[in-house]
Parts: sequence; C-alpha cells; structure tokens
Amino acid sequence: MDAANLTPKQRRVKQIWGMVALCICGAAVYELPYLSWSYYDAAVEFYRVSNAQMGYLMTMYGLACVISYLPAGWVADKFQARHLIATALVSTGVFGLILTFRPPYAVLVICYVCYGFTTTIPLWSAMMKATRELGDSSEMGRLYGFLEGGRGFVPVLYGAFIIPIFSYLGEGAGGFRAILIYFVILDFICAFFALGAIRKLRPDEEETQGSQTKHKHSFAEYLDMMKNKNLWLLTLLMFCCFMIYESYSYITPYLTNFFGVSESLGAMISLIKSYGLAVFGGIAAGFAADKIHSNPKVIGIGFSLMVIGIATFFVVPAEPKLLGLAAVTILVISLGLFMVRALYFAVIDEIKIPLKYTGMAVGFASVIGCLPQIFIYSITGNLLDAFPGIQGYRYMFAYEFAAALIGAILAFTLYRNIKKENDKKA
Repeated sequence: MDAANLTPKQRRVKQIWGMVALCICGAAVYELPYLSWSYYDAAVEFYRVSNAQMGYLMTMYGLACVISYLPAGWVADKFQARHLIATALVSTGVFGLILTFRPPYAVLVICYVCYGFTTTIPLWSAMMKATRELGDSSEMGRLYGFLEGGRGFVPVLYGAFIIPIFSYLGEGAGGFRAILIYFVILDFICAFFALGAIRKLRPDEEETQGSQTKHKHSFAEYLDMMKNKNLWLLTLLMFCCFMIYESYSYITPYLTNFFGVSESLGAMISLIKSYGLAVFGGIAAGFAADKIHSNPKVIGIGFSLMVIGIATFFVVPAEPKLLGLAAVTILVISLGLFMVRALYFAVIDEIKIPLKYTGMAVGFASVIGCLPQIFIYSITGNLLDAFPGIQGYRYMFAYEFAAALIGAILAFTLYRNIKKENDKKA
C-alpha cells in the first residue's frame, strides 16, 4: 500500500516497525567491527596483536569508512534503503565469518578494510535517510533520538546474552571466537528483518507537488549544498564528537588496568556506557529538541556535559577505591556523548536540506565529520605504547577535552545562526 493512502493508525504501526528494524539492524551491523570496544583485551589476545596493531586495524577500518561516505550518499539517494541495509548486514557477516578462523594479520587488515566498505556504502547514509523518511519535520528529534537510543539499547540485550558465555569460556581467545560467531549469525538474520520492515512514509518534495519526473543528482548540486555555512558547522561539530566517540573504547582498558576491574565487569561497564546511556541520552535528547524546537541547543548542552566529565578525570586519581566516582564520571560523559550523536543528523532537517538531498548531505558531512576514524586509533594506541601507565591516558583525555569544548562552541553558534534565519522569515 502506498504511504499516501495509509490511515494514521497504519502509518504509526509502519513507523514503529520501521524504527525497530533500523535500531536492531543498525546496531547488529556495527558489532563486528567494534568488538574491541567491549572486549579489547580478548580481541588483542585472539588476533595476536599489539595495542598499536589493534589501533592500525581500526585506523584502516576508519579510512575505508571515510572514503566511502560520499559514494554512500549517492547510493542512498538512488536505491531503496531496505535493500541497501540488508546488503550491508550480509556482507559484513561474511567478513566476520572469515575472522573466526583466526587468520594472519594481513588478512585481518583486509577484513577490517572491507568492514569499512560494507558498513558505510550500503548502510550509513541509507540508515539516516530511512529515519528521515519515517516522519515529518516535527518528529525529527524523536526519530533520530529513538534511532540512537534503540541502537544503544539493543546491544545491551545482545551483551546480556553473550557476556555469560564469554565469561564461562574463560574471557580469552575462546570466548572471543564465540562472540564472533554469535554476531555473524545475528547479521544474517537481521538482513531478512530489514527487507520486511523498513518502508518510506514521507514523500519527496516533487511527489508532494505532484511531479512525475524522477530527480537525478548532479555534481553541481553537491557544490551548491557545500555553500551552506550551517552544514559546515554541523560537519565540524560532528568531527569533534567523533574525536571523543572513536577514542572512548579505551575507557575499558583504563578501568581494568588502574581500577582493578575484571574483563567481564569491564565489558559490562563498556556496554552500559557505550550503549545503555544511548537509550536515555538519545531518546531524552530527541524529545527535548522537539520540545524546544532546537536540535543544536541540545547538542551544545551535550558537549558541555562532556567538558565537565572529561575535566574530572584530570583530578580523580586512578585508584581502585575511587571506582565509584570514575563510574559516575563515565556516565556523565556518555550521557553528553549520546545526546550529541542522537541529534546531529536531525539538524539536516532544521537547516532546510531537501529530503531528496538527504543522502548527499549525510555523505558530505560524514567525509569530514568522521575523519577521526582514520587516525584516532593509531594515535591513541601509539600513545599508550609510548607512554605506559597513566600518562598515555592523560594525553588521550587532553585531546578529548579540547574536542568537547570546541564542539560546544560550534553547536551554540549553529543554534544562533538558525535562530537568526528563522527570525528573519517571521
């Protein structure tokens, strides 16, 4: 049935199922490349690599992602989102299956590069555009908030099931292999769910106006879109967010090395701070943004929370007796981080990017905004190897603090620009 002919109840049901599918599939596909976030020590043992080599794997993954963002935007505007997302899940699962055989390092590098292609070209922009296609402008904060929150909640369920098995198998290489197999199977199952549940519920501008002409994108349109100063501000604050997000996986070894946390407890804390806080932070941020009619303002508040939290790590001694205080600090940083992550693509609607250009806008913003994926793991991994002990982590917290502060400034500047433009039209 065409979306225009749906009753409000039918539309709401399809919207809910579409969002559930995006959350489940959007979470599952990223589990394989990001397993080192929650199981860092076990991943290093299973892959038989050093900190620097693990960092290099993630760097190559990030490089493949970044060079894929522009073509991902073009692909998202050309093909149906459900077909692209299913393709991403199946192809990512195939490379995860290869890793279960514990291949040599050269093959690891190839697989992580391929992870970058499979989780970006058919997925990234398609997932963001599919979210925007589920509702109108008044719902963007909630929809993107639920996407981030749902993608945070679902991995907690995954982890609640797999962590006991990981612990039972000894928390080492054997346990990590079981985790790989688990997520490979999950990706294949989710591909079928994506095909059945994801639908477009919001017409393009041409469809609204009754045009039957299919729009074709051109390079000139990319250039016109790049002149939007607010899109540049969005891109730069994304860069700041990714500086923090991509290095946040090192919180787990920080806790295990200096606060006496076991690998299993460290994995559980990692799941809570990386995913559990996404539920509250993402959903709450989305509702707040729709309530006050401003995504950038809520983003600025999120960055401000990160500034406070990261600054605390400079004054809290890394001692087991202060684990409780460290945990609270992590929760504050995570809350701010996922408030930002939930909303930056909701800003695309607020800065008046047409729906038909959504893939292009997401692709352009991601090319620069996600650049930290290329270098942050190598930089941090080498810092930890070059400066053993607490000093390496202090350098990490230093660049995270700078990124959070600059991000807050950019977000409030974007809020001011949008407010001025809206006041002129009023």
